[in-house]
Amino acid sequence: MSGLGDLLDQIADGAKVYDVTNVAVRKSNNRRRLRTFTKSAVGLVVLVCVAANALPFILRGGGMGRPEGGPGRLDGEPPAVVRALLDSPTRGSLAGDINYVKAVVDRIADDPERYGLPGDRARLRVLFAGDVPGNRRLVIAAGATGAPRAITLDGAAGAAAGKLELTGWTDVEEPVMRQGGQGYALVFGPERYELSISSSPRYLLDGTVKRTWEPAPGDYLLRDATTLPPRLRVRMSKGDKVFFEGPVASSGGNPPGAIDPTPLFGRGKPAPRAAQVAASAVAYQFGLTGPDVHYVVLWSDDFVVDDPNGTGSGKGQIATVMAVTADGGGPYNTLATDASAQPNARNHPTGGGVAGDPAKLLIVMRMPHFTKEEPATLQIVAPPAAVRYEIRNGDAVVAGGALTNGVGRLELPGPLKVTVRVYDDKNGVVAERAFADLEPYTPAGDSFEPEVKGW
Repeated sequence: MSGLGDLLDQIADGAKVYDVTNVAVRKSNNRRRLRTFTKSAVGLVVLVCVAANALPFILRGGGMGRPEGGPGRLDGEPPAVVRALLDSPTRGSLAGDINYVKAVVDRIADDPERYGLPGDRARLRVLFAGDVPGNRRLVIAAGATGAPRAITLDGAAGAAAGKLELTGWTDVEEPVMRQGGQGYALVFGPERYELSISSSPRYLLDGTVKRTWEPAPGDYLLRDATTLPPRLRVRMSKGDKVFFEGPVASSGGNPPGAIDPTPLFGRGKPAPRAAQVAASAVAYQFGLTGPDVHYVVLWSDDFVVDDPNGTGSGKGQIATVMAVTADGGGPYNTLATDASAQPNARNHPTGGGVAGDPAKLLIVMRMPHFTKEEPATLQIVAPPAAVRYEIRNGDAVVAGGALTNGVGRLELPGPLKVTVRVYDDKNGVVAERAFADLEPYTPAGDSFEPEVKGW
């Protein structure tokens, strides 16, 4: 895969990344710096997407090298939020193999410094053990300590416990573990929760997402990553209480055919290069192609790369593109590209979401950028009847200005947590929405369908 295919492989996961190179796609959603193994990086994942023969994914708090215990890490009792996960029975095809599980525990207990886990067998937990798609054998083990950590042991399918290699580790801070590797996606949480799955959501005209849920067999989800349906999500619940709901993976979709680059309602100027890349990225991420889906450009323009001597060419284009489904709504995303032969591209977490009627959509976003520092630019794309905007903090108007065909831009440094309101020529409110800055790589869930955490 090369050119556009490589680019889509980098951006299709839909995570909050400011730089869609391979390095940035693997950056953590936590404030901590992420470190990954170069041989077989596996860890706690937020979202998984699948290309033809590749599985890019995001790790949360993963690490490489020997996971040091650290002062006090191996003391104390686990936090209440993860206690039920650590005390749940082993999952996986080898869960009933007492001798295999014991061999894993013995291996760790005999060399606890190597694994950064306690040497006390009573405080060791094998959370998962079994063969997974991709012809691999996977073991996830953790320590029941005051600052729990899980390690990943990996090997060929059928490998003995002593032949598995230490391939990653992560701090256990949540009671749901999501993990992906070459060929598989895995999700599990505490025992005794009902597990349901949903794929192929419907995007409605009012901007909401409708899903149909069905029970999943067993108490954990393990899937072949090469056959995952679009926008797969998992839910853990007890009765009416949802304990967790979040994305698992996306199988990806083929790029759509040529799209009309003319922006709707005269919002901006045509940017055919960026529009085609943005449409292909949305199609890949959401699996949305076919006769019932058409792609529209909500806004596009020229784009001046802010790092012309680094990763960008200095001149480029930007486009916000939406996939309009048969139900009237759909996801949209914004991509900026430079003018190099194989385009460098950037997105931004505030530039995407799920919308209903394109004529009623109000988008407020920070611009993608090629530098480490986020620019202060705030872009507004409003319904065509809107002629002016206000940035409001409660009853106070922070800033305001005119809109042309519903489009405006201002320089307003963050962090912001404001309401943006747009007005027509008779001073009537056309639309309003909340806007909040997102810090790079901080947890905010899926910007298209947020996670639900009920713990």
